[in-house]
Amino acid sequence: MRVTMTILTGLMMVLTAHSEILSALRPAIREAAAKHGVDPVLMEAIMRHESANATSSAARKKNNLAGIMGRRGQRRFESKEECINNLAEILGKHHAKGRVTLIQLSRVYCESHNSWIRGVTYYMNSIRKGKWGTL
Repeated sequence: MRVTMTILTGLMMVLTAHSEILSALRPAIREAAAKHGVDPVLMEAIMRHESANATSSAARKKNNLAGIMGRRGQRRFESKEECINNLAEILGKHHAKGRVTLIQLSRVYCESHNSWIRGVTYYMNSIRKGKWGTL
C-alpha cells in the first residue's frame, strides 16, 4: 500500500511539474497569439491537449507541444517557443481563411475530430476557470 502511494505521489509531482511548463510559457503564448491575431486560450488548450500537458514524448524530446506534423512525422523544434510561434502562425493562416471554430479547425488540424474538439474544449474551459492560474 505504501509503495503504491509513493508511486502515485511521484507521478502526480511529475505531471504537476510538466503542466507548469506550459504555464511558464504563457508570456510567449500571449506574444505569439497577439502577433498572429489568434486566441491565446485556444493556443494553450491545443498544446495541453496535444502534448498531454507537456508529458508526451514529442513535447519532451522534440519541443513539439502542439502535435505539429512534418513530412516525416512530428516536427522537431529547437525550443518550445519556436513551436509556440509556429502554432500561432498556423492558426493565423487558418483564421485568415475563415476557419475560426473548433469544428472548422479540427477538420484541418487532426484526424480524430470529435475527440480533439472535446479535449481542446475541456482545456479551454479549464484555462478560463483559472485551473493553472491566470493567462
